[in-house]
Amino acid sequence: MARTYKFEYIITIISLSLLVSIAWYYLYLMASHPSMDGMMKSENSMSMSMDSIEMDSEQTNSMSMESTEMNIGNKSINFLMMPMTGEWNFNDFIVMNTMWIVMMFAMMMPSTYIFLNLFRLMRSKMQTVKYPTLELSLISLTYFIIWITFSISACTAQYYLHNNGLVDMMGTLKSNTVSSITLLVAGIYQFTNLKQACLEKCRNPLSFIMGRNIHGTKDIISIGLSHGLYCLGCCWSLMALLFVNGVMNLTWVVILTIIILIEKLLPFEQLSSRFFGVLLVIWGLYLLI
Repeated sequence: MARTYKFEYIITIISLSLLVSIAWYYLYLMASHPSMDGMMKSENSMSMSMDSIEMDSEQTNSMSMESTEMNIGNKSINFLMMPMTGEWNFNDFIVMNTMWIVMMFAMMMPSTYIFLNLFRLMRSKMQTVKYPTLELSLISLTYFIIWITFSISACTAQYYLHNNGLVDMMGTLKSNTVSSITLLVAGIYQFTNLKQACLEKCRNPLSFIMGRNIHGTKDIISIGLSHGLYCLGCCWSLMALLFVNGVMNLTWVVILTIIILIEKLLPFEQLSSRFFGVLLVIWGLYLLI
């Protein structure tokens, strides 16, 4: 039975890793879309001094009308392109929410492998386990449900910030003060008992699993959702940092993913989390000053 469960676990991990690779490839395609260069150039041109821009007023009005007509006439959804309109509509929200869900899966799924392996080790010793693949799949699905819920919330926040001119088209906060506050909150949270408790459950989930009775599918889903909430409690503040350097800044996404993996996989969890907390506080104070 143990060998069978081990084989099922390997198949599940390979499948999940393949999906994670596809997710990262999707983010790469979206970040490298030709429209991204146009968006960055547009942001740079908007930040230039008005005194350095010489443009005929009639030509400006003509370009504005042409741009408006293109935005109105474009009804299709391109899941590989960031929204180009000045104000998001429902289609833009769908595209960006899809991006958030894929990004959360790509960033967070690898950090769950420790939990899945411990769950497999414990369940492999029980004669009552009949469907190991189903159990591992259900656990993985519960994580996905948590991340979808968070993604909808994060995208809703970005939708509000974007349409009120608080973030640019790349999803970067325009105010250094707000960015500073975000960094300080995330940095201080690294030192809180809640952060350490959630991190402990992510790094050492054995006691969490052993303290639960598993009698059926309902209990497995309950364990997955509960641990998924601990996982979210550990990383939500780091996810909020996406708004500091840009939601679609792929380099920044990779850096945050590495930080999450370091916290959850490498030794000295409190030292690493507090080290990152110090860096975030220093960065936040620098922007504030």
